[in-house]
Parts: sequence; structure tokens; C-alpha cells
Amino acid sequence: MADAPRTRRRGDGSPSARTLLLTVLGEYVRYAGAERVWSRAVVGALGDCGVGDAATRRAVTRLVQEGWLRTESVGRWTRLALEPRLVALLTAWTHRLERAVEETPWHGEWQQLLLRVPADAWRDRPLVEGQLAFEGFGSLGQGVWIAADAGGVAAVRELLREQGLDRYAVWLRSRAADSATDSAAAQGELVSRAWDLGAVRAAHEEFLTRFRGAGSSPMSPEEAFVLRTRLVHAWRATFERDPRLPGALLPPDWPGFTATRLFVDTWRAVREPADRRWAHLAEDPRG
Repeated sequence: MADAPRTRRRGDGSPSARTLLLTVLGEYVRYAGAERVWSRAVVGALGDCGVGDAATRRAVTRLVQEGWLRTESVGRWTRLALEPRLVALLTAWTHRLERAVEETPWHGEWQQLLLRVPADAWRDRPLVEGQLAFEGFGSLGQGVWIAADAGGVAAVRELLREQGLDRYAVWLRSRAADSATDSAAAQGELVSRAWDLGAVRAAHEEFLTRFRGAGSSPMSPEEAFVLRTRLVHAWRATFERDPRLPGALLPPDWPGFTATRLFVDTWRAVREPADRRWAHLAEDPRG
């Protein structure tokens, strides 16, 4: 899968125009199955979220220059077309989001990747390791990666093939222990070695603090659109850090359970009015 465009946050901690633009393209364009959108629609969408027209147009221009978008002139109007690499990226984000709201099935088996790559064979090591983490893999060191969620294996296999690294990859399924008596301890040891659950917990707690109670009162289509956009954006930033471990491997008070329920309930509450706002923004300017 293609590497993600570089994103950043503004000085006040809020998402940049570029970052919000990608969220809008993923949530309202690609999620709906489309690959084109009027330029004025994304300007209006980010305007609702408090981003100025000039900043949005600069973000669009950068993505065009980097090969993620292309512009099409339709009369006196401009339409944006998602390049195949951006379609692939946003589709992968959507699949990851869908997995993030479902319980990970668990039968005691880990997905295990042995990736021993010669130094001169790496093209983009940070990209590969970042994608492994995004798909729920944790590192045990020495090129050994494990995941409880098998849903990301296909995406990682495809990335390794694109990077010319598939020849160095060995895929296995493994168990942490043979006996029931020491299984829980062995699983817990693996989890603590592969992931920093303290950081993941903090991300979920931050999400809960920010969105608890949101969407519970009537709001306009514009307000619903802004809430849904920021909700999805924040949830993606949260689940990017979450390895999607099954409940059996997590503490009973794990905040990810509550955060997931909050995301689903809030998204459902604002979906319809937000869609109405987007439909208005995305109307064909030619009438």
C-alpha cells in the first residue's frame, strides 16, 4: 500500500488543513465509493471546520504536487480526482476503522512475521514498520513481529511485495504456551514486550474526555458535519495506536471498550444530518 501523505498539527494542537482534508476525502468521498469531488465542496467542508479557504487550497495544491490528487477542469469549475495511490490509502483506512469497532476473535494463536532484511535491501524501513504498527503488529525485536488481529495480514503482505521484501518474510502462527496453567502469564508477557499499553490507554482516555456527551442534543446539519468529521479524525488517530488485542488479553477496565461504544453511538447519531450537509456542499455547481 502507498505510504501516507505527511500530516501534522497546528501550533494550537488542532488538525492542520491537510490532515482534515484527508479525513474529509476518506469519510465523505471514498467511504461513499466515489473518486471525484468538486473543489468547492472540500473548501466548504473545511470552512465548516474553521479552516480558511486559502489554507484549504494550499493543502489541495500540495497533495496535487505530490501525486495524491489531480485536478480536472469542467467548464469554469474544478474537480478533484483521487489518484489510485490515494484511493488505496483511504480504502485501507476505512477497512482499519471498520475492524477497530469489532471485537478481535481470539483462539490463542498469534500471527507471527519473521522479517530479516539485509541493510542494503531496505527501500523505506520507517514506512514498513509504521504500516506494521498500523495493522496491529508489535515488535519483539530481531525482526520478529506479532499480531492478535489477522485482519491486517493481507495489507502487510501486499506492502512487502510492493517494497520487494516478500522474499525475506516468513509467516507463522504460534502460541505463547502449551499448558493452560501458564498460558495467561505467557500471553501477558508477550503483550507487555510488544506494545506500550499505557500509551494506548492514554489515547482512549483522551478520546473519551473529548467526545463524551457529544451528539446527545439536537444540532444543525452543519454542526453534525463538524462533529462527525472531528470524531472520525480523532478516532483514526486513536486506533492507529491500538493493536486491537482481544478482550481476553486486556484488563477488565480497559477504556478502549467504552471509547469504541462512544465512537459508534456518536457516529450513528450524527450520520444522517452530516450526510445532508455534505450533499449540499457536494452539489454539482453546473446545476
